[in-house]
Amino acid sequence: MMGIMVANARISRRLASGDGLVPDGELRGLSDRAELLRGIRAKGSRAVFLLALPQEQATRLISESIEMDVPAGAVVYREGEVARCFVVERGLLRTFISSHDGRQVTFRYGKSGDVVGLASVIGDPLPVTIQAMTSSSLMAIRVDTLRRMLATDVAVARACAEELTRELNKALEDVAQSAFHSVRQRIARQLLDLAAESGGPELAAQVAHQELADAIGSSREVITRVLHEMRADGLIDSGADRVVVLRDLTELAREADIGWPSPDR
Repeated sequence: MMGIMVANARISRRLASGDGLVPDGELRGLSDRAELLRGIRAKGSRAVFLLALPQEQATRLISESIEMDVPAGAVVYREGEVARCFVVERGLLRTFISSHDGRQVTFRYGKSGDVVGLASVIGDPLPVTIQAMTSSSLMAIRVDTLRRMLATDVAVARACAEELTRELNKALEDVAQSAFHSVRQRIARQLLDLAAESGGPELAAQVAHQELADAIGSSREVITRVLHEMRADGLIDSGADRVVVLRDLTELAREADIGWPSPDR
């Protein structure tokens, strides 16, 4: 816990001071960053925001960004802080809202290639907290640069509008799911959203039972019971407090009421 608190303090100081930013026109580590952009392009839909930007503007945002490696549990944005915008290079972020009595509801995850915090660049400070769920590598986008691009470049403004529309559509889907789906269906959807390569033939969702409860607005006890049922049905393998391996993706997708490619497709 102390290590996370120290990391949080360092992150806040670095972002506030602009440490790591470069003068206008000077490109920092351009060869590495160009390689990163090529890698992001190869990821397809996982990086639609950066891919939608003109090459010159995307390269500028990447080259002027602050590179950050943060530990699991570190907070990179707190409710009401000045605008911050991140692109996830590696790892997993969650964006959540907290109640006055300490309860939390997670409403978005940021995976490799995703942009997080874009709404704060355009509008008022966000009433959310953004936290790393795993050790993560981030690019903190220079907000003043992106705001200048928004004001002068129609292509950048359009890309931002399209990204915010995708986020709104996902939020509406989540609201509908919370209203109409069972706890088991919502858990299945969360596991598929969190799924990542495990180093073997399966996909894994590294998430604690309490984190799943926060994500779908349930209790840890209910989550544990439903996960036990899903394990008995052969859908997952789970550890003591962490869901690890997703065994049957097609059936999980059916449970979640979404489509999933068959193994032969």
